[in-house]
Amino acid sequence: MSDHGSRGGARPPRSRFRKYWYVWTALGLVVAGIAAWGLVNTFSAPPLCGDGLTQEGSICVGLDLNSTAFRHGDQFADLEAKAAAVNDAVTGPKFGTILVLLDMAPDPRNTSVGILVQRHQIEGAITAVWRADNEAVADGSDPPLKLLFANFGDGAVYWQQAVAAIVAHVGSQHIVAVTGIGQSLDTTRQAVSALSAAGIVTVGSVVTADNMNQWPDGVLTSKFFRVAATNTDMAKAAVSYLAKKHYSRILLVQDRNGGDSYASTLGTAFSAAYSARFHAAVPYAEPYLSPDGPLTGIPRSQYMVSQFAGMHADICQDKPDLIYFAGRGTDLAAFLTALSQGGACGLGPVDVLSGDDASTLAGSPLPNFGALQVNVFYTSEAAGNEWTGCPACSDEVQNYQKFEEAFVRNGFPPADLADGQASMGHDAVLAAATAARLDPDATSDPSTMAAPFLRFSCRQPIPGASGDIAFDSAGNPKDKAMPIMRVKPDGSVVQQDLAWATGQPFAPANCR
Repeated sequence: MSDHGSRGGARPPRSRFRKYWYVWTALGLVVAGIAAWGLVNTFSAPPLCGDGLTQEGSICVGLDLNSTAFRHGDQFADLEAKAAAVNDAVTGPKFGTILVLLDMAPDPRNTSVGILVQRHQIEGAITAVWRADNEAVADGSDPPLKLLFANFGDGAVYWQQAVAAIVAHVGSQHIVAVTGIGQSLDTTRQAVSALSAAGIVTVGSVVTADNMNQWPDGVLTSKFFRVAATNTDMAKAAVSYLAKKHYSRILLVQDRNGGDSYASTLGTAFSAAYSARFHAAVPYAEPYLSPDGPLTGIPRSQYMVSQFAGMHADICQDKPDLIYFAGRGTDLAAFLTALSQGGACGLGPVDVLSGDDASTLAGSPLPNFGALQVNVFYTSEAAGNEWTGCPACSDEVQNYQKFEEAFVRNGFPPADLADGQASMGHDAVLAAATAARLDPDATSDPSTMAAPFLRFSCRQPIPGASGDIAFDSAGNPKDKAMPIMRVKPDGSVVQQDLAWATGQPFAPANCR
């Protein structure tokens, strides 16, 4: 008798799983892979944008109402939390809000503005709003003030979204003014013009291009002010400095990128200041053209080094003793690299002088110039040791010391004061805070905020950390002090001198 389960009997049919085990295993691995990919991307995806923000690619743009992140791995998350803590001390329905509008989600691979530079500006802004609410520095204490941040992205490409978000929350947040702005670009100028059209005052922290206070059609923007010296004043200070040093062979290296207001107006301003001082044109000139944005096939630095290398033969022939570089700091770094790689070719000692954007060189060693003797300088808007050795600046020394004490009290490192960016962020917010205290309608109708700024005259300046601040009728600061900084070979920066566009310190008697 046989049994179906016996060894010699008929085999039972194989299950579908056993028959196609390799197919089911492969499908299982695919499904598991898809699930794992989704899980990883759930955690690495950009955060859900908070109130007032919208998502653009991997970042959040607009007005951050609840101190949420602007991107995954937000570089300024600790500062946003610090500002939120300062805001929490303001209670009750009566308050005003000052905004800081910047690229709050910078991509370190693309941005030409160092993240540390912006970080220091934000620290200064937080210090200013804290001082306005806790010290007798901003014309009283009513209304109490808060600080919020807005993001318009790298190069301010999302300025329209940011402005729309700001305008939408003017009433609910009692917005009195916008500060910051960052670089002088066509996009940032459009943002300033749009805010002005909406009746909102902007106080630029470090924007210096002469046309930043103009509509695209050239008409002055009545609601724009700045605490930084203009490119015209920066150029005048540079010419005053070079005249004192008796340079004789001057070469102007000028960016012709019309979309970069800072670079294009700096070169024009230097040429005009030189001509006014010496009644002659700048002896030598070399134009170049920077790219409008990130390049796809080659790193920007490599592209610019190649472009500057083509100037080497002319530089060797001109033999300048001073090169004025009218362009961005990131391009100045490429220019210095090209200069170091080209060889001495009979050049004597040469000094390179540039505008305040050259502060981005700080912290990184300069190229090895070999036998070529090169010194690098720039005119700065402020510096940590700015008032050292200035006996006529006793008031400025005291004002800076009070700012420094508040800065450290709020938990910020004293080393962050060295580049002067914290002073500029502070002074823009302090100006806005003081104006808000002078305007009884500021929290209900910010369009009235421009009037108080006209009261900040030579006789009634704002006691800024970067010096006394008085505004002219176009919203530009008068007789602003500008430190001349030297970048040492190891990347450290020391103050070389202190200069003014008029050649003399700010004082009510000679302020014009």
